[in-house]
Amino acid sequence: MIDLVLTSPGEGPATLFTRNFRVHSGIPIGLYEDGPRAPVVLVYGDITEETLRYYSERYSAIIGIPSIAYDEIPENPQHYETMTVKAPILAKMQNLHHGGYHRFVKTFEDSALVMEGFTGKTLTLLFAADLIKSTIRILSGELEKNSGLDRFGRHNPAPESVINAPAVSFHFNLIENVIRYVYKKIGLPLLYIPRWPKSATHALFLSHDIDVVRKWTIKRSLSELAVSAGDLIRFKGQRFVETVFSICNALRGKDPYWMFDELFFMESGNGFKSTWFFAPFVKEYQKRENDIDPVYRRKASEITTMIRRIIENDCEFALHGTRKAFFDTEALKAQLNSYESRIGIKIQGVRHHYLMFRHGETLEAVSEAGLSYDATLGFSDRPGFRNGIASPFFPFPVSHPAGKIIEIPLNFMDGVFLHAEDGSEGAIRRITEAYLFAKAAGGLFSVLMHPGNMDKSEIPELAQFYRSFLPRCRLDRVHSMTGIELTKWWISRENVLKSLEFGKDMWRIKGVEIPTEMDFVILAHDIRNRKFSIEGVKGTSELNHDKLIIRPELVDPEKGITFIKKK
Repeated sequence: MIDLVLTSPGEGPATLFTRNFRVHSGIPIGLYEDGPRAPVVLVYGDITEETLRYYSERYSAIIGIPSIAYDEIPENPQHYETMTVKAPILAKMQNLHHGGYHRFVKTFEDSALVMEGFTGKTLTLLFAADLIKSTIRILSGELEKNSGLDRFGRHNPAPESVINAPAVSFHFNLIENVIRYVYKKIGLPLLYIPRWPKSATHALFLSHDIDVVRKWTIKRSLSELAVSAGDLIRFKGQRFVETVFSICNALRGKDPYWMFDELFFMESGNGFKSTWFFAPFVKEYQKRENDIDPVYRRKASEITTMIRRIIENDCEFALHGTRKAFFDTEALKAQLNSYESRIGIKIQGVRHHYLMFRHGETLEAVSEAGLSYDATLGFSDRPGFRNGIASPFFPFPVSHPAGKIIEIPLNFMDGVFLHAEDGSEGAIRRITEAYLFAKAAGGLFSVLMHPGNMDKSEIPELAQFYRSFLPRCRLDRVHSMTGIELTKWWISRENVLKSLEFGKDMWRIKGVEIPTEMDFVILAHDIRNRKFSIEGVKGTSELNHDKLIIRPELVDPEKGITFIKKK
């Protein structure tokens, strides 16, 4: 357990940090008001010698993050080294003047990032950067709100230094690692929940936006045949032959944009599942309202049958919002109803067409329409981390009207291949870098592949890349999850962590559903010399270095689970 104490009254937005850090790290943290105290305190705000002395008398260890009045996000950030990458620190570095402290963590550029020392006899670690304020600004999308809009009405992206790497995830990881270090240093066990099911190192979200479902309409067939026939006059008939062959295949039911079976096979063959976002297609949606609206040139029965097959294949069916749905609640509700009344299932998530998103409107509409998550935040022309994080997150505090909404950011969309000025090799290099950043952060990598873009005659490098990317992820032992699985997992983590009770030498969780794939870890430097009893479940356990990994499997919410440290 960690107590959060705010020493400056103006730091109220830290509640957004607390909520997301708790679920991201799996460490119980809460704003301290009164009552029993945790062994360790995280102090944020004005941190003076007097402040440190006060808390040294009440806690076994102190972690301090000094706040700053200005909120500059550096264009050329400093970095700290992880095992595999240099992680950016998107906060202004401060000069700390505390006698008797030494550098515990330094940046790659050789500045002090975390200082270690003692306040009296109390272990104290002080950060040299205001990671909380910078994290709130990035995570909330504040940096985009004044960036202007592009020609489609979308926010322009934040600076490159913000979106190239998941800095928020790395900020969280750094604070999490300091907390773990402190607990081991003071000789107390720490209970936390691994980030992903079955203690997986990282996760994968595969998704598909269904924009087109037929390539060879009558109009396009005639047009393409006419154009390619011109090659015959110049004795270059290859394109004509390929066009005729593709049209004939389409007549036999193998249209190159109808790639559902191929994608099912590729993904399930690697042990993965995916989420499929369908646009509304009946009645008024049969005609375009603007140039970018998707229109499905197939029978409604064919679309409905494919959606049912998606569900039967243990994948997820979700909404691809169009037109005004990204800011108009009633328009979004109408599109949801057009499907739910036909399919007979409740849709849980949405990604808006053309990644249409506006702060202050889109997520509020998603919440009011009764959805659980949005998966729109990303870029069509580059891989990256739009809100600086490689995981689902809560865009708002619990008290916000849309406080229940989960955002699942998008890290790579196949449109990168169409926009890459340095060709497919450059696109693949940047996608791989983004994936490695997400993996290094122990995070989520979110992928969007349009089935129509898998047509080898249009983007030949894309299908080849995807076929090689999936086995790589499988060999990395990534955990594949659909959008609604990610959402339920993140909400379950929050509920379990908030319900955790602690006392002397014990922790208890009761009255809340615990997913069967949720592990628990007790961390201690001398874990092999300690004994614990787990009450309320059977399950299994495993010792791994300084960790005891507990897999309770099935937990009765009424009985709960209790972890007791034996003498």
